[in-house]
Amino acid sequence: MQSRRSLITLAAALAAAAWRGARAQPDKPRESLVKAAFLHKFASFVDWPEGTFPRPDTPLRIAVMGDDQVFRDLRELARDRDRDGRPVLVTRVIAGDPLSGFHILYLKAPSAARLAEVIPQVPEGVLTVADSDGTHPRGSVISFFLDEGRVRFGASVDAAARQKLRLSPRLLSVARSIQGGVSIDADQA
Repeated sequence: MQSRRSLITLAAALAAAAWRGARAQPDKPRESLVKAAFLHKFASFVDWPEGTFPRPDTPLRIAVMGDDQVFRDLRELARDRDRDGRPVLVTRVIAGDPLSGFHILYLKAPSAARLAEVIPQVPEGVLTVADSDGTHPRGSVISFFLDEGRVRFGASVDAAARQKLRLSPRLLSVARSIQGGVSIDADQA
């Protein structure tokens, strides 16, 4: 009987400590939801090649490879929200699927080597966004990384130029790192 009472007391104490610990931490959005929100918003800060969107209502097409939770969060987010007047279509792709027909491609690969295999296959005019370990993957226009537990992103102006994309100075002004030659005019930011 004594051991049962001790066990119940210990369980109650652990539950109370866990509850206090959970309440002490501010609510923090899931990493995948933050990435999904960024992916949805990035299109507003990119100048696409002429003819990319033949009509004002041409959908913005976003493909997700390698991260099912980001896919689900982005699909849910896009369900009720357009982007600059365009419907947003979210598609899951796997290795070997064609990468054409998309405006944004989010890649999460198990290794930098795998990213290096996929990125060169991406057609011109596609904004590539890679998940990284803090180093910007070669050829990716934007990369996500964690900094003190928060999702941040870096950008490569050179990779954007190779893709025939122009990144807005406003986007570059909030990037944590920028690769390539760029000057941000304060009037444009």
